[in-house]
Amino acid sequence: MWRKLFCMASLLLAGNAWAGANDVVVDKVWMRESVPGQVSATVQMTLYVTKPARLLSVSSPVAQSGEIQGVVMHRGKMRTETVPSMKLVAHSSVIFGTRGMYLTLAGLKQPLKTGDRVPVTLVVEIAGKQQTIQVEAEVKALELSYKHYNDP
Repeated sequence: MWRKLFCMASLLLAGNAWAGANDVVVDKVWMRESVPGQVSATVQMTLYVTKPARLLSVSSPVAQSGEIQGVVMHRGKMRTETVPSMKLVAHSSVIFGTRGMYLTLAGLKQPLKTGDRVPVTLVVEIAGKQQTIQVEAEVKALELSYKHYNDP
């Protein structure tokens, strides 16, 4: 009996040491179309991890660089700052584009048009091993609303 218990415990510990293909799930990846002169764009997505992880970087061939950004309190004011990496808690979801967490592609090399599919690369570290995740972001139409203006 002790032998079976020891074997089961060893398997559980070994399972947490390796990063598997299903440790990261990326869903609902999209972006808004750009306007003339726009130099950066935000990638919207839901990122789910099954094990403790760290998001190291974001990049795309349509931009010069990618940034992980977070809204932080600085001297009593909210401001956006670029962070070098982001800790991801096991069995958690992070919705980028809301709640103060953003993935930004800076230095756009081309305009983003409705219907385009933009390749996005994420680098995630799980159990000391880096995984590269390739996804495609669908470019959606820009929705502008002027209903909040009271112009006579």
